[in-house]
Amino acid sequence: RFSPFAMGQQSSNLSETKIKALELQQLYQALESSLAKGRLLDVGEAYRQLLTWCKEIRRDEVLSGVLEILSHEEGFPAWRRQALEEAYRIFYDEAAELALEELPKLPEPPTSEDIGFRPLSEELLNGQAVQQEIYEGSFTDSSLLFRRRWDYEIHRIQQTGLTPSGRKIVAKVAMSRYFDAAGEVVDKALQAVLPVKECCSAREDARAAKGPFLLPKGARGQRSGPSEASKEGRPKPVPKMEPLHFEDHEVVKPRARLSFPQPRG
Repeated sequence: RFSPFAMGQQSSNLSETKIKALELQQLYQALESSLAKGRLLDVGEAYRQLLTWCKEIRRDEVLSGVLEILSHEEGFPAWRRQALEEAYRIFYDEAAELALEELPKLPEPPTSEDIGFRPLSEELLNGQAVQQEIYEGSFTDSSLLFRRRWDYEIHRIQQTGLTPSGRKIVAKVAMSRYFDAAGEVVDKALQAVLPVKECCSAREDARAAKGPFLLPKGARGQRSGPSEASKEGRPKPVPKMEPLHFEDHEVVKPRARLSFPQPRG
């Protein structure tokens, strides 16, 4: 079994939660490194070790603490775990397109059910991400008073021979927005009062963590592309009102809506 203390490191001064968090972080880092190098067998082994570890931790009460430790940027936060999952999906899809003999040694990516039916980007679904030199993604975390968005890229690294391209995760910009009770953006001075690391943003919820990358299901984990992000702050369109009808299905005239319809006949 994988252990970060295989090199003889002393762990007596670390809690069980920190030990498991270090184990998981190193598993993610090993998979990310293998994906960047594009070595199919190494990628398959790294992902297989991750699957085994996650099957064991799912029954462990320390999972909430593990996710809390990983949530910091120096750990392996949710945005990077999502990028890692997407990088693995792209790598697997390219290996499948090449019809490599080693493909059975590469475990399939998590299914929709495994990830709690979290929506994936259109590029991943239609296979266009495989051909892109740079795949753009984002992760949004929000609460009642806080919203933060992480943008990242997955770069394609060409390999020699008949082998899948390497995939490297590149962090971009993290944007934060604070809101008051009325939903308006609060002055930047509030950021000094509510720093990002200690804000009121929803914390990692072990009960909502899905799949080997332990990502939240639902709105928190939804990927929002540039087209959706540009729509933020725009007023929502007013829905069209259906015309009123009498009991005999005759349409009520617009002026009649100002008062009760008069009885007829």
